[in-house]
Amino acid sequence: MYNTEQVADEMVWIDENVQPLDGATKRILITGSTAGAGQLAAAHLLKRGHTVVAHARNEQRAADVRRDLPGLEDVVTGDLLDLDQTRALAEQINALGEFDVIVHNAGEYGLPDGDLLNSNSLSPYLLTALVTPPRQLTYLSSDLHLGGALRLDEVRSGGGIGYGDSKLHMAMIATAAAHLWPDRQVNAVAPGWIPTLMGLHNGNTSTPDSLRDGYMTQVWLAEGVEPGSDVTGEFLFHQQIETRVNELVHDTQAQDRLLAAYAEQTGVAFPAES
Repeated sequence: MYNTEQVADEMVWIDENVQPLDGATKRILITGSTAGAGQLAAAHLLKRGHTVVAHARNEQRAADVRRDLPGLEDVVTGDLLDLDQTRALAEQINALGEFDVIVHNAGEYGLPDGDLLNSNSLSPYLLTALVTPPRQLTYLSSDLHLGGALRLDEVRSGGGIGYGDSKLHMAMIATAAAHLWPDRQVNAVAPGWIPTLMGLHNGNTSTPDSLRDGYMTQVWLAEGVEPGSDVTGEFLFHQQIETRVNELVHDTQAQDRLLAAYAEQTGVAFPAES
């Protein structure tokens, strides 16, 4: 119902092949982790011995992920389409105490523009601004961010934005946070076109990119034990710095304008210092 056969097979592979990490473990929260790449990253990190908290949009999905990943420390709930629920979700997360890593994986596709603004842009902003910042943050973007635009009027009015716009915003939240919080490690990640339900949307029967590579950059960054995984302020694709990036991603003036529009729309200012 909520995973493709490829994701189900990869869950089995993780269970049978991933070994515990020989070293220090971390406490990690992954949003949108009841299916797809988010669930695979959570499963892999659990098998490595990390403490993982999942996020579900509602209680039914929370029950599903507790069954699928019985080693979870906890599951927080909140539908990111509803900004009131996002604010309540931030309170839930803070009540659990501080995390070493937060992966902002949750995202929607194929919904009306107003919903995409809430789930893929305003909600990640609110969670970034309202949740006690961890040492490391990762934001899931997409190569479709290349065609995205700021849409500042739409952000201020709540009028809605396209998917590419929203994924540009995700990347810009990451690079803005990296700029404003230099003592934190913050990056944007494109998982590629992989065979999750989102990847097989609109009747697609195959995808060009590796499912494992699509979630392993998040794992690689979270663990931070391999060469190069200490990078910050970058846009990554399959553990490499991506060279094809929308020029707005690293434009600090554009970042400031976007954060100002978020603050105006939500009433929540981005914390200048963590």
